[in-house]
Amino acid sequence: MKKLLSQLVVPILIGFLLFSCGGTQKTTGHLQSGNYTEAFNTAVAKLSKDKSKKSNQKQIPLLKEAYTRTAENDLTQINTLQKNKSPENLKKVYGYYLNMDIRQDEVRVLQPLYYEGNEVIFAFKDYSNRISEAKNNYSESLYDTAIKLLKGNHLDARMAHQHLENLLYVNSDYKPNLNELIQKAKNKGSSFVLVTLKNNIKEIVKDSIVGFTSINSANFNNQWVIYHDKKDRKVKYNYQVDISFDKLTLEPEKIVEEKVNQEGKVQDGWQYQLDGNGNVMKDDKGNDIKTAKYKIVKAEVLLYQQNKASKIDGVVTVKDLNNKTTASTKPEFGEAKFQHVYGKYRGDQRAIEQKYYEALKSKAVPYPKDYEFLKYSVSNFKQKIEAFLSQQQF
Repeated sequence: MKKLLSQLVVPILIGFLLFSCGGTQKTTGHLQSGNYTEAFNTAVAKLSKDKSKKSNQKQIPLLKEAYTRTAENDLTQINTLQKNKSPENLKKVYGYYLNMDIRQDEVRVLQPLYYEGNEVIFAFKDYSNRISEAKNNYSESLYDTAIKLLKGNHLDARMAHQHLENLLYVNSDYKPNLNELIQKAKNKGSSFVLVTLKNNIKEIVKDSIVGFTSINSANFNNQWVIYHDKKDRKVKYNYQVDISFDKLTLEPEKIVEEKVNQEGKVQDGWQYQLDGNGNVMKDDKGNDIKTAKYKIVKAEVLLYQQNKASKIDGVVTVKDLNNKTTASTKPEFGEAKFQHVYGKYRGDQRAIEQKYYEALKSKAVPYPKDYEFLKYSVSNFKQKIEAFLSQQQF
């Protein structure tokens, strides 16, 4: 009993005696509160900077205590975790052994360490076999759990996919078929969506809608939805998205004119300032006083706005193929607009407001061709389709 008490009391007394030393307060505080890992890291940081510095050498006995206590704690945690050998627990066991080995390397780098003229000896263990065993146990648990989950539903498959991804990261050579299993889990855990397009507008030629139904799911947050634009007979689709182009409205080229009258007050020379008797007034130096003379100027700004637009109206329908029902139907459209403003003026340019200068510098430009409007309308339609799909719960 006395021996046990001495083991408990001595470290506490050491901590108490050193607590007042400014350079060791932080490390000592961590030890006294049971934060042994923080104590270890703090001591290592100090000694790594300058282990020969007298104030830093006081960290050495604290480092040894923290080193011993962290190892003891880690082993206790390992024994507890191994009672329930779940993938998560075995992952932690593997991590604890790695940390213990890393801490040994951090101490080795600092050696030799001397305190009050005596070398402080640290006990080292070879953890390579334990690390290898823990890694293998963790890998085996991940693999076996994933194989069982793959026999379940699509939600189980998603969990299996995560386990296999973890296994690939920690031990890529564990099994030769890991990538194949990951793809299998991905397929089983995913919702497959077939996207179709029915073009009822003769003006829209086939070349302008190539790739319209190709949806890049990487742009969405949900990794478990896979879109196909062509039907694969080997795939069982969960949903089908049918898009139709039904109506094209092509507004002809037109110009809207607007006339804006402008008026301003501008300086027009100068004049002598007269007193009440009609005499020219003088300043303090005897010079004639002159004042600016203003006049009203006018101008007429003619603004021309070139306009042209197109619009494709259609419908997007989502079908739940598992339940054989229509999940939603939504009218949609894609549009393209062209607007260009240029201007001319008559009269005195000084009367014109600054905001019209840009238009006055511009000239009329050629209108885009009809096929360009259709191209941009189709592109705008697809952007809205992708925004719509990103919000669906497939």
